[in-house]
Amino acid sequence: MGIQKKAVPNRLLKHLLEDLPEGVIVPSAWLSERGISPQLVRKYVASGWLTALAHGAYARHAAVPVDWQGVVLALQRLAQQPIHVGGLSALNLHGLAHYLPLAGESRIHLWSHGRGLARLPAWVSAISLSQQFVFHRQQVFVPALASEGLAQLPTRVRDWKLTVTAPERAILEVLSLVDENPASFTHAAELFEGLPALRPALVQSLLEGCRSIKVKRLFLFLATRQNLPWSRKLRIDRITLGHGKRLVTRGGRLDVRFLITVPEQFGVTRR
Repeated sequence: MGIQKKAVPNRLLKHLLEDLPEGVIVPSAWLSERGISPQLVRKYVASGWLTALAHGAYARHAAVPVDWQGVVLALQRLAQQPIHVGGLSALNLHGLAHYLPLAGESRIHLWSHGRGLARLPAWVSAISLSQQFVFHRQQVFVPALASEGLAQLPTRVRDWKLTVTAPERAILEVLSLVDENPASFTHAAELFEGLPALRPALVQSLLEGCRSIKVKRLFLFLATRQNLPWSRKLRIDRITLGHGKRLVTRGGRLDVRFLITVPEQFGVTRR
């Protein structure tokens, strides 16, 4: 026989149930900030109003299951963590990855866009999900661009938006993960080719504030190779590209304009 819910016992619980959507994790720290003590939390769990999912993480007792978006919304909206869905996961959400839909992805890429977040809370990895979160701590852009190129996408929770990177920033995050394996380069290049017309002003700002010489050279190589109208509006002379050669793909050929090694099949650009 299931737990019999009692009448709402107090104002705190009433407001909690009004404010907390179904399917969203509620961190214990957020409950404490609302004046709900650990003793009350245990009482709500025993009464069936809350379900304990991990140490420090709860959810409303409801028919809607917690999914990966419910975890990310908790981090962004309730825990106020400066993170976003980025890279390949963001491109998937925008419908631009041209591979498996996001529901079939086993990994969700999360990025920090601010200082101070060294790792995800321990309860994140303790939640049972079909996806695994991959957290990227590296700061691809200067602090002044922490919120540049972020977008808000609707979720199943009314009025709650998911913070993700816009395509312009997402592809730069993808390029930051390219390693010496030619397949990694090829995958990134295929994603780049599937992008719509990017906003040159936003691209310009992101490239000028990008900390990675490799990422900037890779982006400009791919943009120049496609020769799309928007890419001709970029002011390359205002983008710091550093000096010397950069090994990007092992065993590839040197692109003489941007001084990076690329897979043989991509050819080279000229000065």
